[in-house]
Amino acid sequence: MDKTAFMRTTLTGTSMLFLTYFVAAQPIPQTPSSKELSSNVQTWQAEGQLLESCTCNVPCPCNFGQLPSHNSCNALFVYRLDHAHYGPIVLDGLSFGGCDGPKSAVGYLDSRATPEQQAALKQLAEAVFAKGGPWAGQRKWIIASITTEITPRLFRIQFGEAGGFRAQILIGRDGKNPIVVENNTTWPVMRFAKGKTTQMSYRDALGNQMQYQNVNANLGHFVLEGSISQKPMP
Repeated sequence: MDKTAFMRTTLTGTSMLFLTYFVAAQPIPQTPSSKELSSNVQTWQAEGQLLESCTCNVPCPCNFGQLPSHNSCNALFVYRLDHAHYGPIVLDGLSFGGCDGPKSAVGYLDSRATPEQQAALKQLAEAVFAKGGPWAGQRKWIIASITTEITPRLFRIQFGEAGGFRAQILIGRDGKNPIVVENNTTWPVMRFAKGKTTQMSYRDALGNQMQYQNVNANLGHFVLEGSISQKPMP
């Protein structure tokens, strides 16, 4: 399947009512020259979809302020940006994510970004991570192809050759709509559709390796913003 077909999301029937809330069509990335904000802006904003899976049982007890299922909770996640900027740098359509693995924390920046966008994307990712969810400390950053897919019944991510996960959305007793969790204690997302992985397969050069099935997954819409410190971007 070609990349265009792979990324296409088809919404039909009653699933449209739910996924309209969670899923927005992924826009084409824009370069800073195609859409400029005022050079005086010292804020950041990010809106899009968070796709996440961890090594806990379903549902992840960490999302409810409890201890993880297996002593520790390792996670793979992608923030897919529908609309975003960091200061004057527009980041619409790009993605960032990471692996909080058993050996170390890794961050991923979208390889489609320009060099200027990559610097801004890293700053945005660190600002978002500080809002909750993944490890907010130092991590190794890697520029890679980041692929996401969202359909009415599944979602998945892929970090280049390192791997990712595929998850099924869990449907409630009405047989039509997903099971949802609101106001979780872990991630900066107000409303999650719960999922369960059919496969989590990941391995990187830093020694992180995860092979799991039937573990927790989340899909949700986020809207985040904040101010930018006066120190220049590296």
